[in-house]
Amino acid sequence: MKKTSFVYGTILLIMVNILIRSLGFVYRIVLSRLIGAEAIGLYQMVFPFLMLLVTVTTAGIPIAVSSLVAKENSLNNREGVYKVLTIALCIGGAISLAISVLVSLNMNFIVNQILKNKSIYYPFLYMIPAISLITFSSILRGFFYGLKDMAPPANAQIVEQLIRIICVLSYLIYKKPSNPILAATIGVIGTSLGELSGLLYLILKFNLKKLSPRRYFLKVYSASSIKIAGSILYISIPITIGRLVSVLIQTTNSVLIPQRLVIAGYTSSEAIQIFGKVTGMAIPLLFLPFTVTSALVVNIIPDISEQIAINNIDDIHSRSDLAIKLTLLVAIPVTFLYVIFGNHIAQLIYKQQDVGKYLTMMSYSTIFLCMQHTISGILHGMGKQIISTINFLLGILIQLYCTYFLISNPKYGINGFFIGYTLSAFVIFMLNIITLKRTIGTRLSVIKPSLKSIICSIFMIVLMFYSYKVSFLATNSNSLSTLIAAVSGFILYLILLSMTKALDVKSIIKVFPLPRF
Repeated sequence: MKKTSFVYGTILLIMVNILIRSLGFVYRIVLSRLIGAEAIGLYQMVFPFLMLLVTVTTAGIPIAVSSLVAKENSLNNREGVYKVLTIALCIGGAISLAISVLVSLNMNFIVNQILKNKSIYYPFLYMIPAISLITFSSILRGFFYGLKDMAPPANAQIVEQLIRIICVLSYLIYKKPSNPILAATIGVIGTSLGELSGLLYLILKFNLKKLSPRRYFLKVYSASSIKIAGSILYISIPITIGRLVSVLIQTTNSVLIPQRLVIAGYTSSEAIQIFGKVTGMAIPLLFLPFTVTSALVVNIIPDISEQIAINNIDDIHSRSDLAIKLTLLVAIPVTFLYVIFGNHIAQLIYKQQDVGKYLTMMSYSTIFLCMQHTISGILHGMGKQIISTINFLLGILIQLYCTYFLISNPKYGINGFFIGYTLSAFVIFMLNIITLKRTIGTRLSVIKPSLKSIICSIFMIVLMFYSYKVSFLATNSNSLSTLIAAVSGFILYLILLSMTKALDVKSIIKVFPLPRF
């Protein structure tokens, strides 16, 4: 089996994440123009509900598979590797089947009583096959991540996105349906077709005959298999609970924030507009660094699990230290960018000054969000998912408290949400890093790379500021001047990191060697 190094795998997934998000962004724009606002509204009512349903099977089980496969693979236990996959597919398949049947039997109640819109009956009906497809795809991706073979899941995501875009847009352009229900249904069917194509690609890459003799799949029912099933559930349940709470918090915020703003003195229309700008415009920008940290987490979980299995404590320390360092080198300059250029970025993208103000105020949480994401990945790799979930829940309670009590106070308004959001991210980060220090029993290098990154970021910001001014005088183009400033600032930041040895490429390659082809 081909093994991908940590550095190569992270770079590959970052590039794929950027490509997928870019394709998704363009797809949404074209789709909205083709099917109209009403159809998009119906589609948006179905899609979040689908994500809530699949959270049960895709939040924890793939991470458990990735961690346990890496562990078994490091011990050269080929049979154990495929037992983990087989049992996980059985568990995920059973849960997704149960959810699908439950949803099918209660279609009318969900559509009429919960979502309260009869028009989404058919989009909702055609959403059901995607539950199992997404479940199996996620588990197979976790399997490849555990083997450190990042190319198949990365390519599968691209195939999935391309098939969905091609099928949906081709049909809509050819047929041009005027019925918004039909148009929304086509969008939902496209999701299922995309997931099916991605799953088929993963199955093709899996190549049963080459990778595993049939006997590995027949030895499922044994004492060791029961133990593996228990391990999968032990890892996945806390992570799934945390993810479900996160989804429920988003739903709760969509209800609470407008309501509490009205109590604070805003009109209903003003409250909804503020909520839309914060959650639909500012927060997506805030989460852009997660393109990097998500790739880092996907790679670090199996990597740490592998080192735990062979009791390689020194490598656990060095890998954890480097993952945190790389996160800081990304999060700190992005925080600077949002704090200083938040208004400019929002004006350029959304033509909304308020969004820039909200982004600037929320940007102080960026570094804590990124750090908690990476450290939680390290803790999951070390089998500390329960304490990581507890830390997350404690932080979420702070956010809920501030949302409920501060937003309704006219003195704070929407600022109460920003206070709770930042405090929550900081508390989760602190609890996670305390847990990590106690677990690995060593000091983490946080202060030195942070100071270097801060200094490099200051020079980057200065160059961006003046290069934008000079470029704007020469071109009189806001977009082009912004692009020139961003590229020049990014290049200077990398050069300064290399000069200060904050980004020591040789050391990184030494810890995580690049693959040999």
